[in-house]
Amino acid sequence: MKKLNIILFALLSLALSSCNYLDVVPDDTATIDDAFKNEENAQKFIYSIYGHIGNMNRYWLPGQIMGGDDLITNSKGTTRWFAYKSMIYGEETPNTTYHNLMRATGAPTGGVSYDYYTAIRYCYMLLNNVASVPDISEQNLREWQGEAWFMIGMFHWWMLEYYGPIVIIDKEVSLNAPEEELYAPRSSFDECVDFIVSCLDKAIEYLPARQQNIKWYGRATSAAAYAFKARVLLFAASPLFNGNAEFYGNLKNPDGTPLVNTTYDAEKWKRAMDAAEEAIVFCEQNGYKLYTNAANGTLDTFERGVADFHDQLVEMRYNDVEFLWAFAHTNSQEEIQMRSGIRTLQPYSTNGWFTNFQVLFPAVEMYYTKNGLPLEDDPLTKGRNLYVYNALEGTAELNLNREPRFYACVSYDGGEFPMDGTVYKVQAKAGEIHGYTMNGSSPDMSKEYNNETGYFLRKFIHKNSAYDASTKTFAFHNYAWPMIRMAELYLSYAEADFEYNGSLSVKSLEYLNKVRERCGLPTFQYSWSLAGGIPSGEKLRQVLHAERNNELMFEGHRYRDMRRWLEAEKHMLKEWKCWNVWGATAEEYYTIKQWEDFDQHEGVRTLQVPRHYLLPYPLAELQINPNLVQNPGY
Repeated sequence: MKKLNIILFALLSLALSSCNYLDVVPDDTATIDDAFKNEENAQKFIYSIYGHIGNMNRYWLPGQIMGGDDLITNSKGTTRWFAYKSMIYGEETPNTTYHNLMRATGAPTGGVSYDYYTAIRYCYMLLNNVASVPDISEQNLREWQGEAWFMIGMFHWWMLEYYGPIVIIDKEVSLNAPEEELYAPRSSFDECVDFIVSCLDKAIEYLPARQQNIKWYGRATSAAAYAFKARVLLFAASPLFNGNAEFYGNLKNPDGTPLVNTTYDAEKWKRAMDAAEEAIVFCEQNGYKLYTNAANGTLDTFERGVADFHDQLVEMRYNDVEFLWAFAHTNSQEEIQMRSGIRTLQPYSTNGWFTNFQVLFPAVEMYYTKNGLPLEDDPLTKGRNLYVYNALEGTAELNLNREPRFYACVSYDGGEFPMDGTVYKVQAKAGEIHGYTMNGSSPDMSKEYNNETGYFLRKFIHKNSAYDASTKTFAFHNYAWPMIRMAELYLSYAEADFEYNGSLSVKSLEYLNKVRERCGLPTFQYSWSLAGGIPSGEKLRQVLHAERNNELMFEGHRYRDMRRWLEAEKHMLKEWKCWNVWGATAEEYYTIKQWEDFDQHEGVRTLQVPRHYLLPYPLAELQINPNLVQNPGY
């Protein structure tokens, strides 16, 4: 199959091996002149700025793929190899932070250091010099200026969502600037939000709605800027920073300036709702929509929902139908596939599929029934014991009569797992080919690549993703990773509408039903007619949270959403179930255990409030800049 020349292939190598072009550029006028002496060099400069983003779709970063209650790696992997675990086990401290987005140094072995402030400085260098490029085309001038404003906004945004209020950089700061410029205090949260939105608004003025040349897929567009503006404003309206005096009432700069407005403002939800609507209208006018695969057209509604939902992520090399911005980091996609696939080699081998990613029970239980209702509300499942074995079906009642997205994303003992060009029937009991490795008649707990919950991650595996045991090589099906897609905008509008107006408008129901229709579910109204009508108040709020979770599960949203909703401790500190994966018979296997029984990490799963709602400011930053204050709880 011919490979598409997608620009972010190059960006990945820059991100993983450092930003080579800029790393050899000293800060002097001659070098800047050289960087912008022609369009080719200026283009390289832009590539390097993108390269600073890093690998956003790996378990390294906090809340990216891992860190919530939906997905986790095998318990044997330490924080040295899986840095997200520092967030689960309370290992993040100002002195030892595994996730440093401010500076390119300082993280311990296995941690992540992304120098976003340097990247912002390079963006301003681009803005200040790109017009001097000889004979630059008007199109390149405009688009490169737009990309600079987009990335200035995005680098600030990524720090804001993890650190809270940050230092705003609104111009290129000379390294010889006076101390008051070099050592600025944190700006207030609302100032940060307004600045980020202003950057994205400027980007919208300059950028095209789409990248017309397939070589540039993955670069910024005005559609992406509209979409992220909606995400930023939804975050700003959410309870974490909208009037949260309990957490941030005492978060102030050294001069006493409050960093968070502790008065709730309902109008922030209106602003978020309007931004989502603006993004939806713009994107739909420019051809973006929810992806469906014409090849699935002959399937019945349910099976088409399963296929279309799965295909929207993995079928196309770059899904420019639904994805508003996506990364084609093939290294990450390959590793996600390698760690998701079910183990097929027997006896146990460290070659082949790793079976390292574990779907957690809260995610399984959150998915709807086939009627589009939560398990506790559907008359089909309400009040029934779903944690028993159904001998006729060969699996647990919990795995039956579920919604299409569940079967598109999750597999289980007795279920199907398309891979290696075939469809496997999962055999997950201890001693079976996909199950826990046995040493004689006892579980072999020394083996790392075992599933410990009973649920396997199918979402990111294409049927043709394959491992050849004879050559010990993988054939991965590569695809771009969605950083934001149309479905999120529809769900964000409905959430903001409810929070502002206290109910769902006709437009919100229309948007919810677009998402539901694509995945083969009945309309929101019909589903809830089976349970006595659409709920209201807190119940409806939790339903809307579930609508979002079930659509975006495992894509890196859960960690951040539960925090902006102020629900992290409720979910992260509860006991997580798992099947008794050490059981060799159905009677033994289908016994509920607590996942902690299998958790062999040295620490204890924890979440302290408000400490673990934000990352700590690295101690090195506090020592350099006396005007910085630490986040609460550290």
